[in-house]
Amino acid sequence: MALSTAQFEFTRPQALTLTAGALQLAFGWLDLFGLNPNYRVVQLGVGVMGIVMAWRLDTARMYGLVLLLGFGILAFSLDDITTEGFLGVRTALVGLVITLARPAKRAPG
Repeated sequence: MALSTAQFEFTRPQALTLTAGALQLAFGWLDLFGLNPNYRVVQLGVGVMGIVMAWRLDTARMYGLVLLLGFGILAFSLDDITTEGFLGVRTALVGLVITLARPAKRAPG
């Protein structure tokens, strides 16, 4: 399933990266979870980075790897269970999905 027009094609990892970036940006902007202000800034930055990195397959996969490693380390470094820890685990899992997602095969035609 590649989203395509005459100018560009989006693969699954790119679409996931764009979606994850937009959601991170929205969650950071709207403060739905009552987060620490410093963590909100991180979420806003990660959201913008996802939107920017979604335009090429290799950078979209790199974004997934950055999420997996960065937020995975953050989640394991926290001593207690907090909202930030839960969101760190969730974001690391999103990074894993982006990193492992396979681009769709080209349709015959």
